Amino acid sequence: MLGHLARVLRMLGFDTAYYRDEEDMHILARCLRERRILITSDRGLHLLAKGWGLGSVLAPSGRFNVWEFAEEVVRTLKLEGCMKPFTRCPKCNGRMVKIHRDELVGFVHPYVWNNHEYFAVCEECGQIYWEGSHVRRIRRNLRL
Repeated sequence: MLGHLARVLRMLGFDTAYYRDEEDMHILARCLRERRILITSDRGLHLLAKGWGLGSVLAPSGRFNVWEFAEEVVRTLKLEGCMKPFTRCPKCNGRMVKIHRDELVGFVHPYVWNNHEYFAVCEECGQIYWEGSHVRRIRRNLRL
């Protein structure tokens, strides 16, 4: 669930790291070094982060609606004015750049290429995005 939350926070434009399979102390050290706020469902890690003076948000431990929880995180941390939707790659957290379709000939399906003038490309992983019909659903879920 937290991996999905990371993707949603990235869609909102937040620089969001997702640490998998790392020891708690390594996670805390990275948060300190990178000046990150920890979001975890591990109550012990949350309390340890607070003891280290880190910002930390405790996520529900069971299943939860990631769209609603992302909204709660933004509201709790007072980040509403910091949102820059669709500027980060949901896949890898890289920055997105706007590219004219003429630079992407042969990289996307011809139907998509013909129906969109601009695309977003991740500077890190090269993933290509366009404003398809799914964006309306994402905007509705993100309340944009």
